[in-house]
Amino acid sequence: MSDTVRALLGLDDDTAVIIRQLICGEVGCPPLETVVKVLPMDGEARRWTLHLPAEQVTKNELRATLLHHRPS
Repeated sequence: MSDTVRALLGLDDDTAVIIRQLICGEVGCPPLETVVKVLPMDGEARRWTLHLPAEQVTKNELRATLLHHRPS
């Protein structure tokens, strides 16, 4: 999944991409969510949350989230 994130965002090898599956404790939230975090060496960190378990996140889901939603 990190290779897909790199390709979609045009990231270089010096930019860290962290993908974590977390338990969501908020009311109405699915039990598992996937968090994508991008940490460039010389810029501001960006973070996106997909309300799906990691194994259910598709390339299309990543594209829609990373390119069409503002990072938090």
